[in-house]
Amino acid sequence: MIARVLLPIPTDHPFDFSVPEQLQAEIAVGKRVMVRFHGREAVGLVSELAEHSEHPGALEPVLSVKPGPSLTPRALSFCLDTAAYYMSPPGPFVNRILPRTLSVKRRRLLRTVGGLAQVAANIQSLSKRAPRQAEVLRFLLAAGGPVAETELKKGLKTSASVINRLLELGFVEEVSPEPQEMSGERSGPMKRGEHRLLFSRSRMDEYASAIESANARGEMALILEPEILIARAVFAALQGSLSIPISLYHSGISEGERGRIWSDVSRGSVHVVVGTRSALFLPFPHLGLVIVDEEQDRSYKQDEMLPHYHARDMVARMDGVEAIFGSAAPSIETFSRAGEGKFDLARDAGEQVAMDTIVVDMKGERGALSQDLLDAIAETLAGGRRALIGVNARGYFQAVLCKKCGQPLRCPRCGANLTYDVRAAQLVCRVCGTAYPRMVCPNCGSRSLRFVGIGSERVEQIMRERFPNATIARIDRTSLASKGALARAEGAINGAAQIIVATPLAAKGPIIRGLGLAAAIGADAILARPDFRAAERAYQYLQGLFGRLDGDGRAIVQTSYPDHYAIRAAVTGDYDTLYGQEISQREEMFYPPFSRLARIIIPHTSDSHELLTLLKGHGLQVIGPAPHPRKRSRDVILIKGESSETVRAACARVNEKLSGKGKNTLEIDIDPDQL
Repeated sequence: MIARVLLPIPTDHPFDFSVPEQLQAEIAVGKRVMVRFHGREAVGLVSELAEHSEHPGALEPVLSVKPGPSLTPRALSFCLDTAAYYMSPPGPFVNRILPRTLSVKRRRLLRTVGGLAQVAANIQSLSKRAPRQAEVLRFLLAAGGPVAETELKKGLKTSASVINRLLELGFVEEVSPEPQEMSGERSGPMKRGEHRLLFSRSRMDEYASAIESANARGEMALILEPEILIARAVFAALQGSLSIPISLYHSGISEGERGRIWSDVSRGSVHVVVGTRSALFLPFPHLGLVIVDEEQDRSYKQDEMLPHYHARDMVARMDGVEAIFGSAAPSIETFSRAGEGKFDLARDAGEQVAMDTIVVDMKGERGALSQDLLDAIAETLAGGRRALIGVNARGYFQAVLCKKCGQPLRCPRCGANLTYDVRAAQLVCRVCGTAYPRMVCPNCGSRSLRFVGIGSERVEQIMRERFPNATIARIDRTSLASKGALARAEGAINGAAQIIVATPLAAKGPIIRGLGLAAAIGADAILARPDFRAAERAYQYLQGLFGRLDGDGRAIVQTSYPDHYAIRAAVTGDYDTLYGQEISQREEMFYPPFSRLARIIIPHTSDSHELLTLLKGHGLQVIGPAPHPRKRSRDVILIKGESSETVRAACARVNEKLSGKGKNTLEIDIDPDQL
């Protein structure tokens, strides 16, 4: 027997190994194995079992079969299809997506005892004499449902003795639901599922109904959310409304917990999974429903590593499942598909957010925050309601410019714009994490610098100065990096904060109870991005922010472009006007949905002449090369074609030609979400 093994190295093919007789009973497609490769031991994944190998000479044997999580043949096929579509080596991807370990410890779930008033009283009684116990109660209250003991310990750095004391006091109880196997079988053969765009602000009831219908058919359901914070909120909401087993899966949970959920899903003992984009590759034995919530969000695109897949687009390619794409501000491409009849459209045309809207023209303002906004915050707090201040960027400033050469300061390592860390009094890169203590321009060495824009940390500082008696919380990627930060952010959203200062990651999701004001600062930076989707992004950001208002409320937009069609459409909720403008411009400029795109990323020092020659003709438009927006050592060539097949065929020609010459240092990004 021969095992074809995918190793975590950038090659397009597996390697053959012989399977010793003693391992033949336990080896299987999708399992991890230990092998010897080029004189060193390595772990890979079995992609195929065969009787014969075309490799000349003797084969190295498989050394052992690794215990723990594995891929089902169907899940493996989906992973390989993803890697192939996005023209990425499959080995690193399939080995990365699989959890490394399986948790074998008994999983203890904990929840608070009593109603909201009783829990609040318990927290107050413990706040002074046992603050660590009070902190655990706040964490559980914010979660809204049972929480694993391991998550409590990890999030709060608390000990078992603190948790055991709360159990003794009766303030917390253990929940040990037995997993239930799927009881039903699919009715009828698998067919291509219905794909539907749910264009609505209120979608949770529709989601719950679709999940219950899938469960009645004996099918599993997956709900994708763009951010961990939103996934946790939706998970807590569904735990309270569904009586079927549900799990939460994302990169923030431990490897052991990921392995446990992986195992539960493969056995069918979990009926519903809420997760971020990586949950798409869980080994569902009978997946019948996939919901892509906030489908327009760019977090569904994997930009950090290969393959550069888009979770929404992979769901659209799936056969045999019902797919629901939910949004209050759909992407232009998805809405266009619905208009062409490729997706069914369910739209609540009469749904509007009842709000008063103020558009502040910042050309007449001196400070970063307008007087209209400060007055509105004061009035909102005086009325017993809460305020959400959306800021486009984290940090104190959005950029640092050199007065001498006029260029923004960029990180010499990765090319991203540097920002100023006020606490450390140094320049930092938010992409690669490098700090630069010397306050000089990397381009010309000048010390004459100018700080522009405003970030979430600076807005938070202003809020604390102007409203010293208010409880204020900041939610951005910096604040969420510390231990217990997610629970604190959830507590702030659920009522612990009167003023929430947040970057766009929190400007989406369900309504925030008691929120009477939603204000946008820095939306102009979205409009100014060198991206054909800039106006669409600005509209979606504002709509997401306004969508968190609790019933009637007030919305404020600070902008220097009050007459821009995206701003005007956002404050009135007029998606059709935005769509009309965008679709006309994109047809003229041959951008999606009228074309398909690919980016070829090459070293800055490469001779691009041969590459451009290979791309010419074939019905393509080729733009570039141009400097990569974030990677200083790389250049980008953009390809436009009439179909995905045309674009991918062009990329394949380049890839094959350069691979044959040993020059293949390029990176291919199919369907890029940003240019």
